[in-house]
Amino acid sequence: MLKIRASLLITVLLIAACGKSDDDSSPLAFVPADTPFVMANAEPAPEAAVQTWTRMMQGAWPNLLGVYDRMLDDLPDQGDAEIGKVKRVTAAILDEVRDRDTQDEWAQVGFSMQARGAFYGVGLVPVLRVELADADKFRAMVARIEEKAGASLTTARVDDQDIWTIALDKAEALIAIEGKHLVITVLPANAEKSLRRRVLGLDRPGQSLESSAGMVGFNKAEGYLAYGSGWIDFNRIIALIDNDPGYAAFAGMLEEAPPRLDATCRSEFEALAARAPRMVMGYTRFDGQHFTTSSRIDLDAALAAALMKLSSPPPGSAATATALYDIALSLPILKIKDFLIERSNAIVDAPFQCVALASMNEAAARAKQQLTQVVPPPLSDFTGLRLLINRLDIPESGSPDASAAILVGTSNPMGLIGMAQLAIPGLSDFKLALDGKAVDLPAGIIPTEVGYAPPMQIAANDAALAVSLGDGIDLSAFVGAPAAADGQLLHAAYTGAFYEVLGTMLTRFSTMLPDKQRADLETQTTLYRLYAQWIQSIDIRVNATPKGIELIQDARLNP
Repeated sequence: MLKIRASLLITVLLIAACGKSDDDSSPLAFVPADTPFVMANAEPAPEAAVQTWTRMMQGAWPNLLGVYDRMLDDLPDQGDAEIGKVKRVTAAILDEVRDRDTQDEWAQVGFSMQARGAFYGVGLVPVLRVELADADKFRAMVARIEEKAGASLTTARVDDQDIWTIALDKAEALIAIEGKHLVITVLPANAEKSLRRRVLGLDRPGQSLESSAGMVGFNKAEGYLAYGSGWIDFNRIIALIDNDPGYAAFAGMLEEAPPRLDATCRSEFEALAARAPRMVMGYTRFDGQHFTTSSRIDLDAALAAALMKLSSPPPGSAATATALYDIALSLPILKIKDFLIERSNAIVDAPFQCVALASMNEAAARAKQQLTQVVPPPLSDFTGLRLLINRLDIPESGSPDASAAILVGTSNPMGLIGMAQLAIPGLSDFKLALDGKAVDLPAGIIPTEVGYAPPMQIAANDAALAVSLGDGIDLSAFVGAPAAADGQLLHAAYTGAFYEVLGTMLTRFSTMLPDKQRADLETQTTLYRLYAQWIQSIDIRVNATPKGIELIQDARLNP
C-alpha cells in the first residue's frame, strides 16, 4: 500500500517539476542556511535550454505516459477502496497532463519551465518548493482532478494555510500553495504544529541560503552555474540523527526501525562522515545543445591520496567521444589489492564497537582472508583495460558485422601472449614483437562453429597489448595512443548511434517475451531511438583528485 500511495506522490512531484512566479521571494529564502541537503536552481533556465527540453518532451511524453497507463491497468478495479481511489486520482492526473508538451500548455495549469525551485531539508524533513506561474490555475487543475476521480483529496489547515494531505503508512505527505509557491513535503503524521509551519514556510528560517548568500558563495567556490546545484552534508546528517523530528519520519517508514545512536555509535558514525564529509553537484555548462555536470564526493586528504595512486589509465583513455562506444578503466590489480588490504586491516585491528556497524567488521574480516590469496599472472600484471566499438550490427539472420578492439594495459605483455599461446592452439607458433606495430592474426582463431571469421590483428608495446576484430581500426595508433592525465579511474564515451544499436537488440529480444513485458520493452526501445536522434555524444569521466572522487558528465545534443 505504501508503494501505491508513494507512486501517487511521485506523480504529483513530477508534475510539480516546473513553475515560475511574479513573486520576488526566491525559494532559497525558505531554505535554512544549515540545511543538510539541497538541490536548487537559483535562476530560471535559459530559453535555449527550455526549447531543447520542450522538443524532447514532445517526443518522449507519450511513451512515458504509456508506462503509467500500463501500471494503472495492473491495479485491481474492485476489492480495495483505497487502491480504487488511488487508481482514479492517478488516472485523472494523467488525463490532465497527457497532452501538455509545450510551455503554453503547461502555463494553462499554472506552470512554467523557467521556474526557480529547491529540494532541501528542514532538519531531515525533505521539502520541495517550486514557484508557480499562476496559483489559481493550479488550484483549478486540482479541482478538475477531483471531479474526474469522483473523490476529493483530504484537506486540512495549519492556521490560515490550506493544505492537501496524503496519508502514508507511518508518515504524511503535505501539499500546499504558500503564496506563489507549491510546497510538497513528507513528515511524521504526529508532527508538531511548529514543524509544520517551518516546512510550509509560514515561519521562515532565521538565516536562509538567500539572506546568507550561501548558495551564491557555494556556486562561486565550486564553479557551478545557478541552474541546478547543491550538496549533501553527511556530517550534518549524522548530527541530526535522533535529534531531529525528520529522522522519525524516515525511521518510522522502515520495516525495522534503526537503532538509536549511543555515544559510541555517534562517535564512530562521525568518524566515518569525517572521511567523506559531503557530496557536491552542479552544472558547469548549460545551454541548448551542451550540458556538463560535475559531482564530487569529498574525501579526507589521506583517503583521496590513496585513491589517486589507483589511477593507471590505459593508452587511448584520453580519447573524446567519436566511436560508437569507448570505455577505458584503470585496473592496477596489485595496487587495488594493497589498497583493500590496508583498509581491511585498519578495521580488523580496530573493529567498530557500534552494533549498527558490525557488518563492516564481518566484511573486513572476510576481505582480509580472501585478499591473502596470491593473484596469479597475467591478472597480477594488469594495469588497465579499454574496449572500443566502432560498428556493431547483429542481423536477424546471417553473420554479424563488427569493428572493435580491446586493449589490456599490462606490465608484462609477453607473459600475456604466452598464456594466450597455451590456451589457443592456432597461436602456438605465433611471434610478436613489442614494437607497437599491428600484425595479422592467423586464421582459425575463432572456432568455425561460431560461423563468423572476421579479420583480426594484434599489436603490443611494453605497456599494453591490443586485439582488433573486423576492419576500420588502426591498431598501431590504438595501442600507442596517449593515456589520460593522472587521476582518471574510468572514462566512457559514446555517440547517440549507440542507442540505436541498443534499440535494435531490445527489439530482437522482445519477441521472446509475454505481451506485458514486450510492451514495456517496446517503450524503452522507442526512447532509445529518440535518444539516438537527440544525442550527439556523451562523455563520462571518473577522476581521483586531491579533493575526492569526481564524476564529470558531458552531453552534446544535435541541433
